[in-house]
Formats: sequence, structure tokens, C-alpha cells
Amino acid sequence: MNGTHSTPSNILCEYDEHEIRHIELGNQTITQVLKLPQQMIDYMWKCIDIAKKNPICHKNHLAGRISHSYILKDSHNLVVRNLLDLFYNSDTNPKMFEFINTEIKRTYKKMGIIQKGMTLAPHLDVMWVNFQKKGEFQPLHTHDSTFSFVIWMDIPYDCEDENKLHFARSNSSSSTCGNFSFAFPSEVSRSVVEHFIELSSKMNGYCCFFPSDLSHQVYPFFTSDKDRISISGNISYYPMKSK
Repeated sequence: MNGTHSTPSNILCEYDEHEIRHIELGNQTITQVLKLPQQMIDYMWKCIDIAKKNPICHKNHLAGRISHSYILKDSHNLVVRNLLDLFYNSDTNPKMFEFINTEIKRTYKKMGIIQKGMTLAPHLDVMWVNFQKKGEFQPLHTHDSTFSFVIWMDIPYDCEDENKLHFARSNSSSSTCGNFSFAFPSEVSRSVVEHFIELSSKMNGYCCFFPSDLSHQVYPFFTSDKDRISISGNISYYPMKSK
């Protein structure tokens, strides 16, 4: 399943910029989905293998009910560096670069911690791996940091098959079973709008990057007895004195 592991020696960001899926949610929020370099995926599998040998339970910190969740350690401090080189890149990803800058300024201006001579440095607050079984789910929730990410490592089902189940059929154009979704306020009423990211094995190795306070959820799947394996993490920006 996870193949041969290798450790990234530096920033690995070779990808097709046309593969970036840019998602606009309302007027002021965007998220993006893109395929991670294979060497980074190999590194993440290595982190998972290490966590399984010496598991640190993370289930009590989750909103939902899943079988297993373990803390992941980024022993080579590569995760933030690699992710930001993909998402926070003014040359290859100008839209997300601008949005991240805007979000950082908005968040920390509201907190009143920006001072003269002070810069903000990104830091991986926490990262974990979820092993989700048939029928398990993560309800609508948010995270506490500035930005969050999810990496789909192994999706053992196809949402199209999920939606063929007799209880999943409806007149709605939106598919839910097995999918990941964001929820945000409607611009025309008090209702909540959902944006679905449809999942299947084709999404293995893809990463979604989004603001931590953006509500999201994971719907249950029913057509596979294998674990759905995904990685989640939070990134904050902490003040540090400029030299």
C-alpha cells in the first residue's frame, strides 16, 4: 500500500500548476486542492509507520467517532516547508499566496499582537493520522490554528459507488456518502451552503489547504471494509523578533 519510503532532503515541489483546484467559498474565503510530490507522500507514509509502532492517541481531541487516530511527528521538519512552498508561492500559486497574506494580517491584527520589528513565522502546531472505518464520521467542526490541511493517503472506496446505495439515492444534486465538505453561510439567506470534495482512490496523495476556522466535515462511507487513511494538521504563525 505504502511502497518504498524515502525521506525528502529539501523542498520538493514539482507539480503541474494546472492541477491546482482553486475553490472559492463566498466572497472572502478560498481553499485549494493539489497533488503532492510522490517523495513527500513517501515521507508521510514513513511518519505513519513510526506512529503505528509507538502510538500516541489523538482520538480525545477529535470532534467525531473514528477507530484510531495517532499523533504524527515531523522528525525532519519538512511538512510546513514543503506545503508552504506549494501553497504559499507568489510565482506558481499567486492566488493562494495573496489569500494567505490577507488571512495572516486579518487574524493577527484582530488579536493585536503585531508590533514594530516583529515578524511571524509558521509553525506546525499538531499533525495526526486518522484511520476511519465503515460508518464512522467526523461531524461539522473547525480547528484552532491559522491554517489547516488534510492529505488523503488511502481512500478505499469510490464516492460514485457510495451514491448508488439504496439509502443514498435522493433528488439532491449533491453527493454526501464518503465525501469531504466545507460549510459556509449563504449570501442570500440564513441557510448554510456546502461545497463537496468527492473522494475516491484517484484522490490519494492530494492535499487540501484551508483556513482553520472554516467549518468542515467528513461523511461516512459504506462500500469498503478497509480503513480510510488521512492526515490532518494545523499551522499557526507565531511572533518572533526580527534580527
